[in-house]
Amino acid sequence: GQGHGGMATYLKPPNLFGIVQPGIYRSNAPLEENLEFFRRLNLRTVLFLSPEVLLRSVVDFFEKMNVQVINKGLQEWKPEPSWTPICDEFIKEALEMILDQKLHPVLVCCTSGILQTAPLVGCLRRVQRWSLTAILEEYRAFAGTRARLLHEQYIEFFDVDLVTLPEQVPAWLVNYDLIDEREEEARIQELQKELSLLDDKEEAGLPAEEKKRLRQIRFILRCREAQTSTKLVTDARACTKQSLVDDDDDD
Repeated sequence: GQGHGGMATYLKPPNLFGIVQPGIYRSNAPLEENLEFFRRLNLRTVLFLSPEVLLRSVVDFFEKMNVQVINKGLQEWKPEPSWTPICDEFIKEALEMILDQKLHPVLVCCTSGILQTAPLVGCLRRVQRWSLTAILEEYRAFAGTRARLLHEQYIEFFDVDLVTLPEQVPAWLVNYDLIDEREEEARIQELQKELSLLDDKEEAGLPAEEKKRLRQIRFILRCREAQTSTKLVTDARACTKQSLVDDDDDD
């Protein structure tokens, strides 16, 4: 695009820039060469997760743009060799920040774009009820050779119940517990009806729009099936746990 005085400006996003959800971006630590790109995002908040500091010029730029910079890693850092920001309290607080619509659009970043950011996004996906397979695929796509088994295990076993949802959450965060199950059931039945009507026709002879719709319905139903089977397994585990507790009480 054209910069000041008619000069061409080149928009250079950071190497590990990505859109997590509408209103949430991720990246490695922004550098001066990325600032023109960030100007276009109209950010309200930058949440920096590393125990280092951002470049002074970068902080000055964000302050001039009225962007709140929260250096969470530095606030929490403890000078112990074993310290890692991948701990429940750190992740819980960071999640509560990025889920707060009042702070959006928000950029969540760390020095590498991986070490702290990738596990945090993985835990966000857990809150969103993504399947573990999808979560780890995304984690590895960003982390590449720097993926850590320890972080993958942390994501898998992170207790999402620790997170207190802010008053104003983004529209894309569906609280599945609040969905009326009867409504959901009725919607699924409608889709199944529509699917059987489309299935009666020869798929090859369907117009492009109907083919697309057929694929959509199959995908929704597959997701629903996966969700239901996950819920059944979780419920079964909870029942087993409860019966073990009850057995202990009897002793």
